[in-house]
This record gives sequence, structure tokens and C-alpha cells, in this order.
Amino acid sequence: MKRTIPLVLLALASGIAGFLLYGGFAGQRGAELDGPPPVARPQAAEHAPAFVLPDLAGVARASGEWDGAIRVVNFWATWCPPCIREIPLLVEIQAEYGARGVQVLGIAIDETEEVERFAESFEFNYPVLVGQQDAMDLAHSFVHNFIGLPFTVFTDRSGRIVKVHTGEIHREQIEAILASLL
Repeated sequence: MKRTIPLVLLALASGIAGFLLYGGFAGQRGAELDGPPPVARPQAAEHAPAFVLPDLAGVARASGEWDGAIRVVNFWATWCPPCIREIPLLVEIQAEYGARGVQVLGIAIDETEEVERFAESFEFNYPVLVGQQDAMDLAHSFVHNFIGLPFTVFTDRSGRIVKVHTGEIHREQIEAILASLL
């Protein structure tokens, strides 16, 4: 029971944020930190924090594995419809930009068993890391006071956070951000 309370609270916050971002503001689609936000602006860290989280095989993966890459770090959950809609796009982005030094990382704030079952229906071509409280803490390390899922963090090759996108992200947004980093 104690383990599900943070997930229930996150689900509630995500639902409220989803309403505000998708329905509550005349059709705005995902607010970015550099635009006028519909809710209190989250504050991004300057550099991506170091972390270790298990992947779907249970292997501990350290953030240092991707040093020197442009990182697209996507925080998501299996119960989040906009998160699920982003996954095929992120698979495409990894396939198209991976050879140019872009690394997509999925960080699921969810139960490991749920993510494993979910992953059976997707062909992930990027690392999917899983955590509950550890992933929540990591999300807060990237973006203080984040308002819900999904959110995507972009870092340059030195690990500096250059953009945070809250809400569902779309191809044209990703490509514009990557164009400025490549």
C-alpha cells in the first residue's frame, strides 16, 4: 500500500496537469519552459543529474553510459495516455538520429512488472529504465516541481539541460530542438 501512494498522487497530479495542458487552456498542446506556461513554471536543473536505475532486464544502468551524447530523456508511465502516444515517435527519433549522437532514454515512473508487460507490445530501440520513488526523485532532480507526465528533457553533449518540454511532445518540436543541438 505504501508503494502505491506516490503513484496515486502522481496519477492525480498528472490528470490535473493533463487537463490544464490539453483541455483547460483552449487547446494548447504541451507547454515548454521558454513559452508562457499555463501553470506555475517548473525550474530545470542546470546539468543533468547523475543516476543509476535498472533497465527492463534488471541491469543497473548509470547515466555516465551516455556521456557525450545529446540526450532525450523522456519520463513516462504505462497508465499515461499521452506518454504511450509518444513512444512510437521516440522509437523513430532514436532510429533516425542515433547515428548522429542522439540517445533517447525512457524513464518509467511505474511498477517494474507493469513496464515489463507493457514493453512486450512495443519494440523499444532505446533503453527503458524503471523506478518508482527513485524515478520520482530523479524527475525532481531534473525539473524541480515538475507538474506531471509526460515530460522530456534535452541535454547537449556536455550534459547541460537545454530544454524541458512538459506534456506530449510532437515530431516538429523534437526536430527543432535537435536541430539546435546537432
